[in-house]
Amino acid sequence: MLKYLSLIFFISCIQNNSKITRKDIDYFEKDKHANLFRIHHKNGKWGFVDKDTATIIPFIYDFINPFDENGLAYVKDKGKEFYINKEGKVIIPSDYDELGLFSEGMLSAKRKGKCGFLNIQGDLIIPMIYDGAGFFSQGLCIVSKNKKYGFIDRKGKVIIPIVYDAADKTHADSIVVVSENRKWAFFDSKGKQLSDFIYDKVFSGYNANIPPPSNISEVTTYFQNGAVLTLKEKKYEFLNEKIRPAFHENKFDSASVFDTYKNAIVKRNGKYGIIKPDGVAKVPIEYDWVGYFDTNHNSSEYYNAKKGKIFHIYNKDLKKIGESYEPVSNDFSVSTQNLIFKNLKGQYGMVNSTGSIVIPFEYNELEKLNQDLFLGKKNGKVGILDKNGRLRIPFEYKSLYGLDDNDQLFIADNKIIDLDNKPILFGYDRITPIYYNSQRFIVSKNKKYGIVDVKNKILLPLEYDEISNWVEYGPEKRHFIVKKGKHGLIENETFRIVIPPVYDKFIQRRDVIFAHRNGKSGILDINNKEICPFIFDEIRPGYFFGIGYSKDNDRIYSKKDNKFYKITLTGKIIKEISQKEYKKNTEHQNM
Repeated sequence: MLKYLSLIFFISCIQNNSKITRKDIDYFEKDKHANLFRIHHKNGKWGFVDKDTATIIPFIYDFINPFDENGLAYVKDKGKEFYINKEGKVIIPSDYDELGLFSEGMLSAKRKGKCGFLNIQGDLIIPMIYDGAGFFSQGLCIVSKNKKYGFIDRKGKVIIPIVYDAADKTHADSIVVVSENRKWAFFDSKGKQLSDFIYDKVFSGYNANIPPPSNISEVTTYFQNGAVLTLKEKKYEFLNEKIRPAFHENKFDSASVFDTYKNAIVKRNGKYGIIKPDGVAKVPIEYDWVGYFDTNHNSSEYYNAKKGKIFHIYNKDLKKIGESYEPVSNDFSVSTQNLIFKNLKGQYGMVNSTGSIVIPFEYNELEKLNQDLFLGKKNGKVGILDKNGRLRIPFEYKSLYGLDDNDQLFIADNKIIDLDNKPILFGYDRITPIYYNSQRFIVSKNKKYGIVDVKNKILLPLEYDEISNWVEYGPEKRHFIVKKGKHGLIENETFRIVIPPVYDKFIQRRDVIFAHRNGKSGILDINNKEICPFIFDEIRPGYFFGIGYSKDNDRIYSKKDNKFYKITLTGKIIKEISQKEYKKNTEHQNM
C-alpha cells in the first residue's frame, strides 16, 4: 500500500509543478540508487527529478540508464555515450566509440576497434589492446585477441593465456572454463589448470537467491546450487569444485543443472527422477518422465513426474503433494504459493506449497482470478472463493465473470453484483460492459438496447435495435446504432448522436461512411459531413478500399441511370466502366 501512496504523492506533486505536469510524462520510475525519479518526457528526452519534482537532470538526453551502485548513470545523446553523476556532471566523457556497464568497478570502453577498461573516475586502468572484452566477476574478465580468448584480472594482468578457442565463466564462481579443439577444461582464478580438455560441454545455471548487481538481472553459477553439470562422451556427469565426481554413480543419460532449490532432473536407463547435490534421488529414478512446472527451470516451484497415465506432483522440497491425469503448469505468477489441479477423481481443488488442502477437491472447475480470489464451478453453478477457501459469492449463477481489473464487481446472470453478492445493476435482459469502459454498459430489455452506467443512470435511451461495442476496424470514438432498421453513429463518451439513424444502409471504411437513403447513395465522414452528394443510385467502395494492400486501394464505384462509373471520394466521375467490371470489384460488399 505504501508503494501506491508514494506513487500518488509523486503524481500529485508533478501536477502542482509549473514546469512539469502529468501530461508531459510518458514514463517514470523511482531510481533505487539515486532516490530520484527517472522520467521520459513527451518531448522524447530523458531526465531526473527529485520527490518535489525539481529538475535534477534536465530533459535533454536521448537516453539515460538508472544510476548504478557507483552513483553513475550511462547516457546516450546525439550518438555519443558517456556517464554522469547524480548532479548531472559528466564524469566519463564521450571520448570513446562505445561504453559498457560497470562490473566490479570496471567499465569496458572501446575506441577504434580496441577494448580496455576505465575505473569509476574515468581513468584508463587497462589499456585498449583487446579485440573484445566481457564483464568482471570474481576478479576475472574474458578478453580476446586475434580470435583467441583468455582471462585478465582487474589490474590487467593476464591470468589465463589468451590462446584458447573459447572461454566462459559465471557471476558467482571463481572457477572458469576454456576450450581447445572443441573440448573444455577447468581453471581456477589464479590460472591453475584443474582438468584436462576432455569435456564436450559445461553447463551453468542461475541462482535466484543471490542478489544481482545492477549490470545483470540474474546471477549465473556452476557450483552455488550444487555440483557443476558436464557432458563427456555422451554421458552427463556432475563434478565438485575439485573437478572430481561429485557423488557415487554421477553419470546419467541426460540431466539438468541443479536449480535454485538444489534439485536436478536426471535420466538413467530410460527412467527419470530428481536428485539432490549429494546424489540422493529424493524423487526415485523410476518415472517415465519428469518435467518442470515453470518455464524458468532454474526456479521452478513444482515438478511433474509421470508414471503410466498419472502425473505425480512434487514441490520444491521434493515432497509429493498430489496426483492428477494432467501436468500442472505455471499461471504466469512470479511465485505460486497455492497450486490448483484436478485430482484423480476429476475434481478441482487447491493446495498450498506444502500440500495442505486450502480449497477442497469438490469443484468441476476452479481458476485463479487474482492473488486473493478464485472462480469455481459446482453442480453447473459458479461462485467465488477467497484464498482461504471461504465462500464469497454463492454457487447460484450460470455465468459469472469479473468486470474490472480489481475484481470487485462481477457480471452474474445479466446483473452486476459486488463481492458481497449485493446487486448493483439489474432488471435487464442482457448487460454487456463497454469494451473501453467497464463502468458503462450496453443493456437490453424487450429487445431494445440502450446504454447505462454502473449506477443505472441512462446515458442512451433503450430505443435502439442494435448498438455496436468495440469494432476492430470500425470508426474510432464511435458506436454504430440501428433504430427501426435505420443506421447511424453515436459518440463513444457522451453517446450523443453524430449521424442520425436515418440511413437504409451503411458501409464503413476507414473514416468514411458509404450510405444509402431515400433511394440515393452518397458518402459521409464520421462527423456527418457530406463528402459526396447523394446523387447516385449506388456507391460502393472497392474491395480493398481503406486497407492499403493494393495500389488501387482507394477505388470507388457508382451506378447512376443504369450506367457504371469509377469515381473519386467527392463524387467526381473518373471514367465510365462496364457492368461486369462494376460487379467484379463490388460483389463482396454488403450494400
